[in-house]
Amino acid sequence: MFRKNITISIFIIGLFAFLGLVYFNYLKAQRDIRATKPSLLSVELISFPEKIRAGGNGTFIWSVDASPDLTTSFTTIFWGEESSPSALTKFDSPAAVGYPNSQLDYATGSFSLPDTFDVNLSFVKPGKIWFRAYAKIKGEHLWSKEFSLEVEK
Repeated sequence: MFRKNITISIFIIGLFAFLGLVYFNYLKAQRDIRATKPSLLSVELISFPEKIRAGGNGTFIWSVDASPDLTTSFTTIFWGEESSPSALTKFDSPAAVGYPNSQLDYATGSFSLPDTFDVNLSFVKPGKIWFRAYAKIKGEHLWSKEFSLEVEK
């Protein structure tokens, strides 16, 4: 009888210890979930020419910031002769924006993030060119601010 009581006592103590550890882990997981912040996704132009000669090349460098577990299948510079100054959202696809030109160096593939990208662009016609950096991540369309440059004769 004494052995049976000891076995039951050990079982009950073990059960309470187990349930206490499960509850402790549950509380810790809930606290960590509340502290989790969403990954910030952004596209930013780092470097670009302010002026360029017609027919000459200009180097454009941009960065795509995201958590390391994400990739992009398409990132580029979109440009045109008309400004599209409105704030673009993650729902504004390139087809919905007024930039008719882009460079296709990073148009297909899977590019690890965060990363920095660069392209060389050439403009034939003198005038003002408006442009933005773009990346598509997890179905969202990310845009940089709009900038401009002057193409000189």
